[in-house]
Amino acid sequence: SVYSSGGRRRPGQKRSASARRFSKYWDDESAGEVPVGAPAPDLKPRPLPQAPRPPKSSHRRMASGGSGEEAVWIFCCGQWQDCLCAGRVRWGNKDKWKIVDPKPGEKEQQVKCNIDKLGDPFPGDDGKHCQCEVTPGTPFFNSVNPGLLSSTTAKLVTSCDQFKEGANDGDVGAVQWEAMEAFCSPTWPETEAGSKAKAGPRAFSVELMQSLMRSWVDNRFVDVHSRYFGESGWVNRAFVNYYAGPPTGKHAAMTEQLIRSVHEFSKEPIIVFHFGVATPEWWTKAKYPRLVLLHSSPMPANAGRSFNFNKMRAMLLSKAKVGIQLDSDQFVAPGVDAMFKVTEREITKDYAMPILPAHFLDRTPRDTGKYWERFCPKDKCKWQTARWGHAHPTWTYWALPWLSRWLRRNFRDETLPVREGGSMAALRIIDVPEDEDLLNVGTWEERGTKQWCKLDLPGPGDFSALLRAKDSKDDGSPCTDGACGDIGGDRRYHPHGVAKVFYTAHHAVDPSETKRYIKALKEKLQEGKLPPPILFNGRFYRDGDHLRAAHPDVTCII
Repeated sequence: SVYSSGGRRRPGQKRSASARRFSKYWDDESAGEVPVGAPAPDLKPRPLPQAPRPPKSSHRRMASGGSGEEAVWIFCCGQWQDCLCAGRVRWGNKDKWKIVDPKPGEKEQQVKCNIDKLGDPFPGDDGKHCQCEVTPGTPFFNSVNPGLLSSTTAKLVTSCDQFKEGANDGDVGAVQWEAMEAFCSPTWPETEAGSKAKAGPRAFSVELMQSLMRSWVDNRFVDVHSRYFGESGWVNRAFVNYYAGPPTGKHAAMTEQLIRSVHEFSKEPIIVFHFGVATPEWWTKAKYPRLVLLHSSPMPANAGRSFNFNKMRAMLLSKAKVGIQLDSDQFVAPGVDAMFKVTEREITKDYAMPILPAHFLDRTPRDTGKYWERFCPKDKCKWQTARWGHAHPTWTYWALPWLSRWLRRNFRDETLPVREGGSMAALRIIDVPEDEDLLNVGTWEERGTKQWCKLDLPGPGDFSALLRAKDSKDDGSPCTDGACGDIGGDRRYHPHGVAKVFYTAHHAVDPSETKRYIKALKEKLQEGKLPPPILFNGRFYRDGDHLRAAHPDVTCII
């Protein structure tokens, strides 16, 4: 399966020397959105993607068991992804399909949807995808993402109409509608802001963007949603994740370990946005009482956008006043809730943009990316305002217009004009291929300078320093074993290095390993033997104030 919200390397992307040294954090294809060797999206002009609709089918059959209901086809996955279906699968587009039947005696099948495995029923078409045949009333049908169905009884919790109706509900409502208007209003291009944002040939239609702003709460978690969101429809604090993939697949298992870690080490809820077909039936409110499971439609197969831009969709639709974004290949650790307070402190009306943690790699114009020409003309990075950040942002509702602005520029195929007397080259936003690239481009373009210390450690193994530490909770206690070094510095932004913060681990791609780390952290926490969570220059510190007191020249924030 290649659905995920984890780390990834794009096809053909070159690595810098520093990246090659850290290849163990890059090479797990199962955590990527597009497998190595898959063709990059064709960015030539094509008809505007429209809002997804349940496909008409000439292959409808009567439901088994005499119910009299017809089986229907629903979108399952795009090319180079896996489709798990409790029934037949078809591969192709429009009226050209190849049918794949389950093996005799098996009710479910997992199909790799690509031309290598299934052939090419529609040569030259870049919208090929897999559909799953589902029968109304069956357990599998009842678990299907409501965004894939023509009608549903699931509770709609976000939509353009709801955002517009809430525009007068104080600052949060006004800011949310400011963020969503460009996606929702057909007349937005006629406004002053819209007239300055010319859409390109690859722009999504307004109808499609409106459909992508809808989300439904899973029927199993309606009570959990009501408990946290209440009558206002907003949650004060929440972790936010996005994923898709087969219920029995690796990404669902990774996501479940993330959910477990939040339940072990946090008091706050986790909102999981599901953009796939179906979720595990064993995810229940009894097992995970702080899980809010939401569903939303996937982007069309011919959209030519990375799955990972769903990250920004999830952040916009979450209605979290203060949010921490988590990928499925992460887990959280004791103390992580402190990030909500510092996020609220740093992201305000006066600094209204998300903040990223410093990346363990310091990417430069030597790496691929058309955006470098804009920010680093002739390899002089005069317009880059912060070190390359890792795509694990935190935000408050003040940052929603920023998130909207940059996702809108992608969805509408906008181009940034030449600036600074020609020093900053024009940049077509659709040429910024991934969520991490776009989050960095947006930060630099709007002159963002704040950056978190490394709160998303490069890998679970970095937690060895915390787990092997001597039984000392004293501030300034030494790190004596394990990965005690800092994240490497750079000459311009963090010359003294970047502090490690043991709040989350990244690249947790082995669910069984993640489970062992969660258990070890829980045991050490219960024994009262965990050292303070911030590590810098070989010593542990309890919070950012104590870190800065000992090291006034530290440049990352925590």
